[in-house]
Order: sequence, then C-alpha cells, then structure tokens
Amino acid sequence: MPYLFSYFTTQDESLHLSLSWDGIVFEPVGGGGSIATSPIGERTLRDPFIGRASDGLFHLLATNGWASTSIVHATSADLLEWTDFEAIPVMSKIAGAKNAWAPEFFSDRDGTINIIWSSSVGPEPDAGVDWLASEQYHSIWSCKTPDFRSYTKSTIYLDPGFSLIDATVFKRPDSSGFLVAKDESGTNETPQVRKDLLIWALSPDGRPEATGVRFGSPSFVEGPTVFESDGRLVMLFDPFLEDGYQAMTSVDGRDWAPARLGLPRDARHGSVTVINDAEAARLHSMNEG
Repeated sequence: MPYLFSYFTTQDESLHLSLSWDGIVFEPVGGGGSIATSPIGERTLRDPFIGRASDGLFHLLATNGWASTSIVHATSADLLEWTDFEAIPVMSKIAGAKNAWAPEFFSDRDGTINIIWSSSVGPEPDAGVDWLASEQYHSIWSCKTPDFRSYTKSTIYLDPGFSLIDATVFKRPDSSGFLVAKDESGTNETPQVRKDLLIWALSPDGRPEATGVRFGSPSFVEGPTVFESDGRLVMLFDPFLEDGYQAMTSVDGRDWAPARLGLPRDARHGSVTVINDAEAARLHSMNEG
C-alpha cells in the first residue's frame, strides 16, 4: 500500500512530497524539490496536511504564516497540480485570536469534514511586545464543513488545561481512533519534561474522551502524524531542535516503541495519507526522468 508524506522544509516553506511503498522507506518526489507554493496570504505553506474528501479530490490545508488567523486551502486531482488556493478565515471572528496553526481534517461517516487547528486567544499585548516571544496558551479549535464552501462557527475542540498544539486524528473504518497532540507548555530548554506528545481516546463521534496520556515520546518533538502499515501503527514526529524525523510504532495504540524509518532529513512538520497504486506510480515516474 503506498503512503504519501507531505512536508515543508526550513529553507523552503512550500509543499514537498515523499513516497513510500512499504511505510518504512520514503523517497522524495521530484528529487525533493517544491511541488507547490502558495500564491495567497503570507505565501507560505507550513505544516501541510493532505487528505481525500468525499468529492474524490485531494484537499491541502496549511498554516498561513506565524500570525495569520486564516488557514490555506487548495485542491488537486493528481497531487501535483494544486489549484483554487484560498484563505479560510477560521479565527477571524474570534476576539483576541492571534494565529491558526497546523490545520488538519478528518471525516465523519456521513462525509462531514471536521477541520482542527491550534490557536492562541487572549488580550492584545502591550505596544511593542512581540506576542510570539511572549507566553502563549494554545487550545485545539475546530469547525465543520460539508464541502469546503460553508463552515460552522469555530469552537474549542480540546483544552486540557495546558497549552496544546499540533493535533492529529487517526480514525479507523469503524470510527474508533485517537488524537495525538503536543504539550506546548514549558520552555525549549533542557532538562524538560514537557514539549512531548500525548494521546486522547476518541468517542464514536470524534470527540476527545477523558484525559491525555503520555506514552513515552521524547521531549522537544511536534507535528505528529499516524498511519497504519502491515498491522502496526506508525507515528512520525518532528524533533524541531534538530534535523531528521523520528518514529515510533505500536500494535495496540497504547504501548509505543522507537522505530527507524527512512525519511527526508530536511522535513519539517508533515503528514501521511494513503494513496492508490496508480497515484503512486504517477508520482514515482517523476523520479525516473
């Protein structure tokens, strides 16, 4: 089964793709070059997420810069040509909203699309104070859409009582699943027991249940993504203070162990989606010329 890893790089905040046939070794598409750039907003594609919706198209969501309250959306039929770029103003009507980071989506059984992202909301900082350099409190927000044209009001999806970013949802065909997100409290200085990942169980309607559980991920990691390969769960995440991607695997979603995968060393905060053989062959052909 082919897997597509979408990501950006520190040097080039645009869409990059890598392809894997086994969920272990990922081959950069097009030699690792940029596949698409954003022509709107801050003209950046950070934290790209690609998923397939009920319309049969691939939909791209991405962060529109550090301090934008909108997220980037585009569509593609073949994963190579991306069109209809737009900025979805998910936090524009929320007073005190500072940003909208790391958007993703998952679908209900009826095809309704749930978009999730992280935002910090609060009073305006004093004049001359950079809010990005100040203490922040992020929660996971969400809205729903049937078609990426109309959207429900944005509301808080998960607020565990501490700052939380980079939520990703893994759902099985029976609608069971879990959410993984990064504890954003604490500092980026060692030693640190925060800045790691937690797991929340999901109810059948896709809502987080109970409390988040630490499962042994390292500190100073973010941007988790989860997929299933050969009967095991694979979680990838970005060790943001160093180069290279890291991975853990699990059989049951509770006990996780470190794993070694072949991933692009320049990748930053990516996501994995399953594609079909024909789509993978088309992407692979870009490397044969």
